[in-house]
Amino acid sequence: MNNPWEEIKIPSQDLLYRLIDPEHPLRLLRARDTYGRFLFIYEFSLSDSTPDKFPELNGIDIYLRKPEETASGNCMLLLILREKANWQIFLSLCNDIVASTKELNQSVQATQVILRRLKRWQEFLRKRHSELLSEKEIKGLIGELLFIKRHIAPAFGMGAAIRFWQGPENSPQDFNINSSAVEVKCQLGTTEPRVHISSAEQLCSQLPELLLYVITLGKSQKEAEGAINLLWLAAEIRAALEIESPSEFERFNNLLYQTGYIDLEEYEEFSYLFVSEKMFLVHDDFPRICPETLPHGIERLNYDITLLDCESFATTPDWMKIV
Repeated sequence: MNNPWEEIKIPSQDLLYRLIDPEHPLRLLRARDTYGRFLFIYEFSLSDSTPDKFPELNGIDIYLRKPEETASGNCMLLLILREKANWQIFLSLCNDIVASTKELNQSVQATQVILRRLKRWQEFLRKRHSELLSEKEIKGLIGELLFIKRHIAPAFGMGAAIRFWQGPENSPQDFNINSSAVEVKCQLGTTEPRVHISSAEQLCSQLPELLLYVITLGKSQKEAEGAINLLWLAAEIRAALEIESPSEFERFNNLLYQTGYIDLEEYEEFSYLFVSEKMFLVHDDFPRICPETLPHGIERLNYDITLLDCESFATTPDWMKIV
């Protein structure tokens, strides 16, 4: 991943900037100042609404330049990165704003969307304790995104697929697809065929049907043909949303941030190959523990399920496309 700010020279005075996208409806700029700092700028006319207060973001300063302070006579909303070492996070934030405003044509609405995105990033940066997800979390998220790409989007469309994704919002199961709940588990091909269940609610749904989808991956080098990683998956789903369902683009980014994920090039080092997949219908005597069967006084539990004992429950729903 290249740092686009490094392509801009440090100016001798004020700012030196570049237009990010000439076809974008808003005037969004990438800039550097005389201190060499990295900036993101939204330039707009005085007739547009300007908020009284901006969110406070860790490591990023935000302030407004009024028309009398700019050469163009327009307002400028400036985001300034304090530490250059955090440029990848800053780039993700800027890309998020660019993408989230791409379909807008009213600057007043654009200001509201930008503020909403900044507030979302305020929450994310406040909660963020480390830069990368754990490898277990990475595999889990890859499994969910692959399920979207391989099966839900082909069957229902990418917009609906993102609406069905409930896991990041603390739903007991990862997806609610009409009358079916789907829990997604990801395992490595080098491990024993088993999956970990993290609560009594995870395999017990209020919906009429509950499915367990298990995807098996093999570790890979990022250069390998067919290699999968979070950066690639997130980018592919965003690209599909821009074409098929721009209204769900912001929701998708929100869900990613709720998982703790942002685009960082280090995720390329966690690359995998698709090995196999299997779907199970969770009902009747399927090996599971439900809340109503717990002895009084037990509130939390987790357990493992051996997949060899689940073979008789293998199924393929009518909507599930076989890839």
